[in-house]
Amino acid sequence: MIFLHPLALLGLAAAAIPALLHLLHRRDPPELDFPPLRYLTEAERRSARRLKLRHLLLLVLRTALIVTVVLAAARPLVPAPGGPARGHEPTAVVVVLDNSPSAGAVLGGRPVFERLRGAAAAAVSEATPADRVRLLLADGVMRTASRAALLEVLDSVTVGHQRLELSRAVERAARVVNAEPLPAREVQVLSDLQRTALGDLPAEVPPGVRVLALAPLPTAIANRGLAEARVRDGAVRVSVAGTPRTPAGAVSVRVGRGPGAGGGLRPAGRALVAPGQGAAISLPGLSPGWWMGEAELEPDELRADDRR
Repeated sequence: MIFLHPLALLGLAAAAIPALLHLLHRRDPPELDFPPLRYLTEAERRSARRLKLRHLLLLVLRTALIVTVVLAAARPLVPAPGGPARGHEPTAVVVVLDNSPSAGAVLGGRPVFERLRGAAAAAVSEATPADRVRLLLADGVMRTASRAALLEVLDSVTVGHQRLELSRAVERAARVVNAEPLPAREVQVLSDLQRTALGDLPAEVPPGVRVLALAPLPTAIANRGLAEARVRDGAVRVSVAGTPRTPAGAVSVRVGRGPGAGGGLRPAGRALVAPGQGAAISLPGLSPGWWMGEAELEPDELRADDRR
């Protein structure tokens, strides 16, 4: 059994008060042998036994009431064999959920972010009222709310454009949970663990704070993305970055005046470009004025970096 407020157990000493009062107020009346009243002796003895039993029961009830009030103030937690959520000790937890662009990768037809978000929802759902749970996303906002409110946030969160630096996020989360006066302190990292997001320096974690990370996917996701798209000398010069030895992909360029100027974007050219290489796609003759343009790479598992 675990008590959230163990100092309140000092109040159990008050359970001795009813017994002390009972002993202090106990008085034995003097006995006087009066012959005419001898026939009442037996009736008096029976009455005394009933009163003694009544006083004893009253003493037990008063003592039990004080013990119950003190234990309720100490807030005991009893581990239940039915589920792990009820059995863990009170814990301060920060769930770090990586919703940066790399989490939008699609593997086996399923976005990686769905796996991360599902694990985050499971961690929040297992929290008890005695836990202190916070949620940290790539926007850097430390969200402190009830379990139901955090689950609503997880239902609505999507992959964003902001980048999460995991080392700094873990350091910040560790400082937050370390300040909580709870028996256990934990940081749970739910990320695709992209190498560039880990940072160059290790995270400084106070002693006693556990850092748990979701196991990475067994298969590394190959990616190629548009690193740059610039207009120069009548052409769009594009460069592609990504995983080495990833096959080349087709880059398409479209230009136009925009939806409000008599039509959308129209194809202007295309080229086949591999990661680490670039290409120049010539533009057709365009009249003077403002033009809108778009370069798009053939989609792969990670869609967030395929368009500029």
